[in-house]
Amino acid sequence: MAENTPGPPPPSEHHQRLHDKVGVWDVDCRYFMDPGGDPIAAAGTDEVEALGAFWTTARFRCQVMGNTISGLATTGYDPVRGKYIGTWQDSATPYFYYFEGDMDEDGALVMVGENVDPMSGQLATYRSVERCDGDTRSLELFIEVAPGREVQILEYRYKRAAR
Repeated sequence: MAENTPGPPPPSEHHQRLHDKVGVWDVDCRYFMDPGGDPIAAAGTDEVEALGAFWTTARFRCQVMGNTISGLATTGYDPVRGKYIGTWQDSATPYFYYFEGDMDEDGALVMVGENVDPMSGQLATYRSVERCDGDTRSLELFIEVAPGREVQILEYRYKRAAR
């Protein structure tokens, strides 16, 4: 066995920041189905675990209009791309979502991805803005409806239930 076998790189501060989300969260969900109307409210949970030093996985679940929606997210930092990366799949759509982005100057993780808009069936650009501040988090998701014009489609407010 070679003594100088390279191993994985050590985790960076980017990876360590992601682990602030590890724990169990109660989620206040708001879904914006009609741009001028009231949002649909729902309650959910999010269980975030560390996957080694480099990744987090999250299992989300909520009840919306009598339906259970389950989702799975992964988030990490790709040192080659120099970008945060994330994926999302859920039980309500057949689409695999991929996002990448950066922390902004205020410490929010802003990620962008392109995928199918389930309402129109057309390819669309999504933008997520996630903030984590100790025992609270927030996530806002926007979809581009025309070049340079986006609408908010959901907002999640998280409160830590357990570490």
